Amino acid sequence: MRTSGLCHTNNVSPFQLLVPRSTHNEMEKNRRAHLRLCLEKLKGLVPLGPESNRHTTLSLLTKAKLHIKKLEDYDRKAVHQIDQLQREQRHLKRQLEKLGIERIRMDSIGSTMSSERSDSDREIDVESTDYLMGDLDWSSSSPSDSDERGSMQSICSDEGYSSSGIKRLKLQNNHKPCLSL
Repeated sequence: MRTSGLCHTNNVSPFQLLVPRSTHNEMEKNRRAHLRLCLEKLKGLVPLGPESNRHTTLSLLTKAKLHIKKLEDYDRKAVHQIDQLQREQRHLKRQLEKLGIERIRMDSIGSTMSSERSDSDREIDVESTDYLMGDLDWSSSSPSDSDERGSMQSICSDEGYSSSGIKRLKLQNNHKPCLSL
């Protein structure tokens, strides 16, 4: 059925009926130019190797795909290494906190002791803390001395911590015990 010399087919899209052929050609030309520009940018991003003079679009896209997979692998390994380093950092922070707590405890013990030294100080090597506590005479001590005694008793208890070093007991002129670390 022909009417007015036009052929009606079912294959024509509504877009083709509305857009003249010259406009379609212009749009296709712009699309191809954009695609060429993107491929040129891709050439700059993908390592092409020694035969980089002439590449087909297919070879460029294949190399880009392989490069992307390699970058993803590097990224996965980097994320794994970051996770491992973060775990190690948390572990080291916990150890540092433990050492800091022990250091604060030791510093507070040291602050209750006399920090002045004189030529008349005597040093006595002590190999066990039981010996240390047994030989000290606390009967004529003042309230501040009892604080010292409590600090020294806390040093002597092992509290789950073992020490293999030799502790030195300093006796000042006024016979106040002083533990130097």
